[in-house]
Amino acid sequence: MRPLTYASLAVSLLLAGISPIFFKISLGQIKVEGFSLETVWAFLTNRYALIGFGLYGISSVLWLIALSELPASLMYPLLNLAYIITVLLAAAYLKEPVHAARWMGIILILLGSLLVGIN
Repeated sequence: MRPLTYASLAVSLLLAGISPIFFKISLGQIKVEGFSLETVWAFLTNRYALIGFGLYGISSVLWLIALSELPASLMYPLLNLAYIITVLLAAAYLKEPVHAARWMGIILILLGSLLVGIN
Protein backbone atom coordinates (compact mmCIF):
# COMPACT_ATOMS: atom_id res chain seq x y z
CA MET A 1 0.00 0.00 0.00
CA ARG A 2 1.40 3.35 -1.02
CA PRO A 3 1.25 6.38 1.29
CA LEU A 4 -0.41 8.24 -1.61
CA THR A 5 -3.41 5.94 -1.23
CA TYR A 6 -4.02 6.98 2.37
CA ALA A 7 -3.31 10.62 1.56
CA SER A 8 -5.88 10.43 -1.27
CA LEU A 9 -8.41 8.97 1.13
CA ALA A 10 -7.77 11.62 3.78
CA VAL A 11 -7.93 14.56 1.36
CA SER A 12 -11.01 13.07 -0.30
CA LEU A 13 -12.81 12.90 3.05
CA LEU A 14 -11.74 16.43 3.93
CA LEU A 15 -12.98 17.87 0.64
CA ALA A 16 -16.22 15.87 0.85
CA GLY A 17 -16.79 17.44 4.25
CA ILE A 18 -15.97 20.97 3.10
CA SER A 19 -18.02 21.07 -0.11
CA PRO A 20 -21.48 21.11 1.59
CA ILE A 21 -20.45 24.26 3.45
CA PHE A 22 -19.96 26.03 0.12
CA PHE A 23 -23.33 24.72 -1.09
CA LYS A 24 -25.01 26.06 2.05
CA ILE A 25 -23.34 29.46 1.65
CA SER A 26 -24.48 29.64 -1.98
CA LEU A 27 -28.05 28.75 -1.07
CA GLY A 28 -28.03 31.55 1.49
CA GLN A 29 -27.09 34.02 -1.23
CA ILE A 30 -29.89 33.20 -3.64
CA LYS A 31 -33.62 33.54 -3.18
CA VAL A 32 -34.98 30.05 -2.84
CA GLU A 33 -38.74 30.21 -3.24
CA GLY A 34 -39.62 26.73 -4.30
CA PHE A 35 -38.23 24.82 -7.21
CA SER A 36 -37.87 26.73 -10.46
CA LEU A 37 -35.42 26.84 -13.33
CA GLU A 38 -34.46 30.35 -12.25
CA THR A 39 -33.54 29.08 -8.77
CA VAL A 40 -31.56 26.17 -10.21
CA TRP A 41 -29.71 28.48 -12.59
CA ALA A 42 -28.95 30.94 -9.79
CA PHE A 43 -27.52 28.09 -7.73
CA LEU A 44 -25.51 26.58 -10.58
CA THR A 45 -23.94 29.92 -11.46
CA ASN A 46 -23.17 30.99 -7.89
CA ARG A 47 -19.43 31.12 -7.22
CA TYR A 48 -19.73 29.30 -3.90
CA ALA A 49 -21.72 26.50 -5.52
CA LEU A 50 -19.09 26.25 -8.25
CA ILE A 51 -16.37 25.99 -5.61
CA GLY A 52 -18.41 23.30 -3.86
CA PHE A 53 -18.82 21.34 -7.09
CA GLY A 54 -15.11 21.66 -7.82
CA LEU A 55 -14.13 20.41 -4.38
CA TYR A 56 -16.62 17.57 -4.61
CA GLY A 57 -15.26 16.60 -8.03
CA ILE A 58 -11.67 16.55 -6.77
CA SER A 59 -12.85 14.56 -3.76
CA SER A 60 -14.46 12.00 -6.06
CA VAL A 61 -11.29 11.56 -8.13
CA LEU A 62 -9.18 11.13 -4.99
CA TRP A 63 -11.76 8.68 -3.63
CA LEU A 64 -11.44 6.56 -6.77
CA ILE A 65 -7.64 6.59 -6.48
CA ALA A 66 -7.89 5.27 -2.93
CA LEU A 67 -10.66 2.81 -3.83
CA SER A 68 -8.43 1.28 -6.47
CA GLU A 69 -6.11 0.01 -3.71
CA LEU A 70 -8.15 -0.16 -0.51
CA PRO A 71 -11.05 -2.50 0.29
CA ALA A 72 -14.50 -1.01 -0.23
CA SER A 73 -15.52 -2.60 3.08
CA LEU A 74 -13.00 -0.30 4.77
CA MET A 75 -13.54 2.84 2.73
CA TYR A 76 -17.28 3.23 2.67
CA PRO A 77 -17.76 3.17 6.45
CA LEU A 78 -14.96 5.74 6.71
CA LEU A 79 -16.94 8.02 4.40
CA ASN A 80 -18.98 8.91 7.49
CA LEU A 81 -15.99 10.90 8.72
CA ALA A 82 -16.84 13.52 6.09
CA TYR A 83 -20.14 14.12 7.90
CA ILE A 84 -18.24 14.96 11.05
CA ILE A 85 -16.10 17.46 9.16
CA THR A 86 -19.26 19.08 7.79
CA VAL A 87 -20.85 19.35 11.24
CA LEU A 88 -17.72 20.89 12.75
CA LEU A 89 -17.35 23.39 9.92
CA ALA A 90 -21.05 24.27 9.99
CA ALA A 91 -20.76 24.99 13.70
CA ALA A 92 -17.58 27.03 13.30
CA TYR A 93 -18.29 28.99 10.13
CA LEU A 94 -22.06 28.96 9.70
CA LYS A 95 -22.72 29.26 13.45
CA GLU A 96 -25.13 26.32 13.34
CA PRO A 97 -25.88 24.85 16.76
CA VAL A 98 -24.69 21.34 17.55
CA HIS A 99 -26.81 19.85 20.30
CA ALA A 100 -25.90 17.04 22.67
CA ALA A 101 -27.61 14.32 20.63
CA ARG A 102 -25.62 15.31 17.55
CA TRP A 103 -22.37 15.23 19.55
CA MET A 104 -23.27 11.72 20.71
CA GLY A 105 -23.83 10.74 17.08
CA ILE A 106 -20.42 12.14 16.17
CA ILE A 107 -18.81 10.10 18.94
CA LEU A 108 -20.57 6.97 17.68
CA ILE A 109 -19.40 7.63 14.12
CA LEU A 110 -15.84 8.06 15.36
CA LEU A 111 -16.02 4.84 17.36
CA GLY A 112 -17.52 2.95 14.41
CA SER A 113 -14.86 4.28 12.06
CA LEU A 114 -12.16 3.27 14.53
CA LEU A 115 -13.57 -0.24 14.75
CA VAL A 116 -13.80 -0.53 10.95
CA GLY A 117 -10.22 0.70 10.57
CA ILE A 118 -8.80 -1.85 13.01
CA ASN A 119 -7.90 -5.08 11.29
